[in-house]
Amino acid sequence: MQSFLSGIEIIALPYERTTSYLKGTRFAPDAVIEELSKLDPFDFSLGLNPFKDTIPIINRPFDGSLTDPLILQTIGATAVNEAFMADRFPISIGGEHTVTLGPVLAARNNGSVGVVQLDAHGDLRNSYEGSKYSHACVMRRIIEMGCPTMGVGIRAICSDEAQFISENNIKIVHAKTVIDNNNWYELLNDMPQNIYLTIDMDFFDSADVTALGTPVAAGPGWDAAVAFITHLFKTKKVIGADIVELMPTIGDAPSIRMAARLAGLLTHLALH
Repeated sequence: MQSFLSGIEIIALPYERTTSYLKGTRFAPDAVIEELSKLDPFDFSLGLNPFKDTIPIINRPFDGSLTDPLILQTIGATAVNEAFMADRFPISIGGEHTVTLGPVLAARNNGSVGVVQLDAHGDLRNSYEGSKYSHACVMRRIIEMGCPTMGVGIRAICSDEAQFISENNIKIVHAKTVIDNNNWYELLNDMPQNIYLTIDMDFFDSADVTALGTPVAAGPGWDAAVAFITHLFKTKKVIGADIVELMPTIGDAPSIRMAARLAGLLTHLALH
């Protein structure tokens, strides 16, 4: 259900301040963009070349020295809004999950929007390690923006998050449900027509994606992700997306390749 777009804009957001286990997400945008330049453009699992009809515009609005989350939010929102104005589909590459706040703010300012979150963690804490802008709080801040949310693949939450989910009737789909069937797709029916998609790379099983700051076992695989994302684009108007929390290190080429393939999938679905 996508509308006409003039192209794709990849927005590099190498922000990292609150990662609490392993560090390195600020290097992910450059790693993924470099991988896209090397990637065999024909994706056998999709049966197509997602970049056949477009060369993405690369936008680097700041460098890895930025540490202020409010400035981050403003810069991210501005970059995504400029992509909207140019009729380009924005794919933001983080950085820690906090980078999602700016793009969602831009999406919300363009009308009612729901946020679909592919993630192992709830990210619904009110504060974590003294910060309300921790990567562990991003979905709580998004809900405070007035955006309905739906968490998919979740399998790691704390007791406070569980209480918040129950009290506020937050849509959460456990990883096991994602793996076992697609009966839960109907939960999308109650979401707004316009959707912003945020993909935390720890959504995937940690055996498949190892370059993570906070890995969690027993997650879905590539096929489950492709099936759901494809369904989402077919049934809703996805207006933007991001890929976050990849922690590229030497020897983790398959994880970087997975993120690049996701960018290819999003490109194809946005333009067709």
